[in-house]
Amino acid sequence: MEEPQEDDLLRERAFQRGGGLDLSGFALNVEEEPSPEEEIQPEPKDVDAAIGDVYSPFGTPSPDDGPSDDVVTGLAVEGERRLGQGLLVAMVVAYSALAAYVGTALPPVIAAPGLLILGTVGLWLGERWIPRPSMRLLGVTWVIISMKILYGFALDAHHWGWFDALPDAGLGLGVTLLALVGLNVALAQRHDDDAIAAQATLILLLVGSAAGGLYGEFGVVLMIAFGTMVLHGMALLRGTGNLASLGIAASYLWVGVHALSDGWVVLGLHLVPLEDGLLTFLLMAAITGMNAVMATRFAQHENWFSSALEALGVGRPGLWAVSVGLGMIGATLSVAANREDVGYALAQVALLLTAFSGSYLAVRGVAWPSLQAWVLWLPSVLTLALIPLVALEVNVGGWSVYALHAALMVACTSVVILQNEANVSDHVLWVGSVALVVLLTLLVPAGAEDTGQALLVGGVLIVWAGLAWLALRRDAPSLAGTAVLSPWAWAMLFVGDFDDRLLSSDIVSIELTSQMLGAFLAGSLLITYVVNLRLGDTGVNLGRNFTGGTELSARMRDAGSLDLWTAGSALALLTVLVALLGEGLPLAIGLLLMVVPVVVEASVAAFGGRRHHPRRTLTLTGVVSLMVVWNLGHASVFAAALLLSIVVLMVDGARRRERVENLDELAGMDVDEGGLHALLLGFLMLMALVRWLQPQSGTLDGLDLSSDAGALGAVTALALALFVRREVLSGRLITNVLSALGLLVAMLLVSFEAELVWLQGALGLMFVLTGGWLSIQGEMRSALQTTARIERRREEHAEVEARRAAFVDRLGHSDGSTMHRLDNTAQGASLDVANAAALRRTAERSTARRPKVRASDESLDGLEHRPTVLMAFIGATSLSGAIAAWLGVNHALTLAMTALLITAFIGLARWSADRLEMPLPQVLGIDAPVAVGLAGLLLVEITGRVGGFVVLLGDQVHVLAFVIGALLVASMHVLGRDQLGLRLPAFADALLWTLVAGRVVTLFVGGEVPVPLQIDPFGGETVAWVLPLMVLEAVLISLVLLHEWVEGVRRRRDLPDQRGAGGRAMTALLPVALSFGPAGLLALLLGVRRGIMWRQPAVPLLAGIALPVAWASLVFWLGPALGLALPGLIPAALLMGGVSLIVAGWTVVSEQPLWLAAALQGSHVLLIPAAWSGFGLTGAVVALLVLSGGSWVIGILVLRRSWRVIGLADLLGAWIGFGMALIAGAPTNTVLVMLVITVALLSIVTWLTQRDADEIAID
Repeated sequence: MEEPQEDDLLRERAFQRGGGLDLSGFALNVEEEPSPEEEIQPEPKDVDAAIGDVYSPFGTPSPDDGPSDDVVTGLAVEGERRLGQGLLVAMVVAYSALAAYVGTALPPVIAAPGLLILGTVGLWLGERWIPRPSMRLLGVTWVIISMKILYGFALDAHHWGWFDALPDAGLGLGVTLLALVGLNVALAQRHDDDAIAAQATLILLLVGSAAGGLYGEFGVVLMIAFGTMVLHGMALLRGTGNLASLGIAASYLWVGVHALSDGWVVLGLHLVPLEDGLLTFLLMAAITGMNAVMATRFAQHENWFSSALEALGVGRPGLWAVSVGLGMIGATLSVAANREDVGYALAQVALLLTAFSGSYLAVRGVAWPSLQAWVLWLPSVLTLALIPLVALEVNVGGWSVYALHAALMVACTSVVILQNEANVSDHVLWVGSVALVVLLTLLVPAGAEDTGQALLVGGVLIVWAGLAWLALRRDAPSLAGTAVLSPWAWAMLFVGDFDDRLLSSDIVSIELTSQMLGAFLAGSLLITYVVNLRLGDTGVNLGRNFTGGTELSARMRDAGSLDLWTAGSALALLTVLVALLGEGLPLAIGLLLMVVPVVVEASVAAFGGRRHHPRRTLTLTGVVSLMVVWNLGHASVFAAALLLSIVVLMVDGARRRERVENLDELAGMDVDEGGLHALLLGFLMLMALVRWLQPQSGTLDGLDLSSDAGALGAVTALALALFVRREVLSGRLITNVLSALGLLVAMLLVSFEAELVWLQGALGLMFVLTGGWLSIQGEMRSALQTTARIERRREEHAEVEARRAAFVDRLGHSDGSTMHRLDNTAQGASLDVANAAALRRTAERSTARRPKVRASDESLDGLEHRPTVLMAFIGATSLSGAIAAWLGVNHALTLAMTALLITAFIGLARWSADRLEMPLPQVLGIDAPVAVGLAGLLLVEITGRVGGFVVLLGDQVHVLAFVIGALLVASMHVLGRDQLGLRLPAFADALLWTLVAGRVVTLFVGGEVPVPLQIDPFGGETVAWVLPLMVLEAVLISLVLLHEWVEGVRRRRDLPDQRGAGGRAMTALLPVALSFGPAGLLALLLGVRRGIMWRQPAVPLLAGIALPVAWASLVFWLGPALGLALPGLIPAALLMGGVSLIVAGWTVVSEQPLWLAAALQGSHVLLIPAAWSGFGLTGAVVALLVLSGGSWVIGILVLRRSWRVIGLADLLGAWIGFGMALIAGAPTNTVLVMLVITVALLSIVTWLTQRDADEIAID
């Protein structure tokens, strides 16, 4: 059987899809080579078991693989599960609040049975639901709620005096709470759930703090130690990392709070301060030992904190890392509480360092026998030796016992670290460096009167320099990033202007001298560029793991906008700027440091180094320089630095272009001279403008305005000379020309302000020479482009005609029948030669919403006649009319004369275009002369109502002139024209927009015009008030009916929608702003009808929202006229909001999802403000609760996550409103009802969510 012949086009497409040649199809003896992916095996990644998988913000560049999952994407993928967990947490909070309110606001006779019943029911629900896998979470939540209620009941019983009969009421309460803790642990074991056991942590520590009120500081210490042992015992008993990490974090946090406390009272609980240094130190030692052991024991276990951090997009740190990290927060509180005694604070730091260094190395696999001598036995002996030494107040060589203890402990730790340096990961090194700098900042005094400034600055710089050395030695991106960015972050937090810095001096009292601050910033700058010069070539990229959930973030990541070089330069400039403006730096040093980045950038490029996107550094320096010039002047310094750097970069770019054959190799190096010119001229112009606006800025020891202006003029001359001698016929010519002219104008303003006659003359000469030269070049370029465009169009047409003739010749017909088949398109399908340009223009004409007239010359189809002169006359006429109206000439007469003249000029423009048989250009579907004429008439209307002469609100004759004039001008778009199906809607829209803009803009600028919603058409004189308003209403009704007629014709002819939902909605809404009722209601009702017919939910939504407004406009005058009290805006809005909510329910029942979103959105927009306005805060809260329930239940039933989230947002809004009402003194019954409604709503929604969990997970 003969194989079918393939079409040539299909064979070509198949070849293109193949992606290359497949030699296996030939009879060749070719052995298949292994692919690079098979050959190159990735190096095994060294995973730090203690730290876990933590996303480092630093790393080598990754391929441009598109956006990766980020926090937002994770929420979208797993959002329902997290929302369900949030519901469970909200339930716990709501029931806890209800129980607390019942216990405190209601009498014991009612509260006690209620709390016991609620707690018992919760335990019963837990027993019922926990065995079911689908309902387990809900059952666990009910058990947690019940235990909280029972704990609260015990506290309420103590408050009611039920324990007063005992010898010690406090002891009775403590025993009761401990018994409930036992029940809590038993329930946790029974249901095998860590979440149930976790709340015992808070209760145990609460009991420990309460013991301070009974037994003082010693009782607090014993109970915290006992509570920590119980918590860790529970973790060992259950073998779970959740309780282990929770115990580590909570124990340190509680010690730190008590150490920092100054007799605080929190929720009635007295936090006894830990004032005995030895007792506190021994407690810290005991807890640190237990926590280090637990962190080592459970290092590989899963825990809640790691999962939470993974959900936030920072990786999945190990239990050791999160436990120690959270514990260090509490431990830092204890260290900060004792910072007055540096030796004691250092001893606590050394204790933590020693214990967790050994723990870390043990987790990393170092044998415990090689560690225990240095991290267990010696530290234990040293710690026990503190007891007698502190009691005897021993002082060795001026060192306190604690300082000596700290030194010995640090020595032990150093030995262990140095012996096992290879086992320490980069994460630990940079995190440890940051922690060390924080502790140095906390402990070393560096105030204005202290002598430790040099020690602090030197110590911090040594830490960062050492980290930079390790980064270069290890080639470690994370160490490099920390060493480059951290010094600037530290400076921004702790130094600079003492009053305006980010961290208050009340927390850390650091005040460096200007010399010391300058030394630190210079050292930081040296570290930054030493690291970047080495690791910049390897592409260290801060944005490697920058989440790419959005297009913007993906582009930033892939473009390298956050690489280390750019980030370091940006932070350096920002820090120096803050220090300089805060008067923390001498002016000369600050200016020098600020120009270093651009100079280094240019110097590195000049010496053959890598160009790290120099335009970024130039832009950053330019932006920062504007801030400095505004405050301190010295624009010439930055201008000279930018000029020098850009000249060097241009020379280097030219050299690089000559050395490469493929310009793609220079991608990212910013070798485009046009862009560099635009950057230079633009920033010079902005600097000159800022210098003119702030002529008095500057310092006594710096440049004054005259000197600065003269130097800036010299830089301007050099920049313009550089610009005009380079290749100006580039794609950026217009931008550069505008920047150059703007620079000259700005410099002229500066020269006038500085009163420099010689500079004014020089700038005038530069303006003439530069302007003349650029004008000639610009006109030449414009002429060349226009000529090229025309010639290209004619060549395309000639080529198509040649192909057409050749096609006819190939067919071999000489009798003209072929041409007959080609041209006779009225008798069905025919053959022709494809012309892509002609087909594109035909498609544009067929789909355009604005009509186009074809030119007489078919080859020039698409070109337009632009009557620039006539449009200039229209603009001049409008401006003249506006000035006349402003000066007090009769407003109506001015409008009429202006409209007549504009109409005449438009007629001339139409005649000119018709004579040439070319269309007029269009603006938003309207002929450009008509659009300019309507804008000019609008200008006359506005200026006439806001002019300086007396304007009376009751005189609205101008409205009559404005409406008729606008109608006359707009009619020039349709009179004597074809394609009225497209022109008529454009005419109606343009006229409607013009009338609305005249009213709204005039109202906003303070003109005397009728206020919407408050217009009585019969409230004035017949000629001055009634007639203009009636004519306006009639025109509005006519425009609405015109739109309706055009819509009906298009529907009857089955034509496609040419307006869209937006245009249809605006046609319905605009008349409401002008109408006193009838036209607005008619437009809205017809809009709803057409929106339903076209199945466009946005139209009924917007029209329904505006219906109460139009109704309010009508009843404002109709009610008094009829003598009736008609319902106004608020009842109408409540009615429409209720209807929208009913429609939302109907869409669910009738399965019409198209209208669901619009119905729910309309109910939200209408009900909330209407309820607030009509019934105050209580009404708004009720409306939010109703909307929350409706949105949430509908979201569950139709499986729409967005509406479930909106339901939650409504509930949160109701809670905020309830809190405000509670602060304002809401009645007890209102509060109780609010809480009951809330818990009932949460219970229903949570039950539905858990019941339909499988379907929701698929959604």
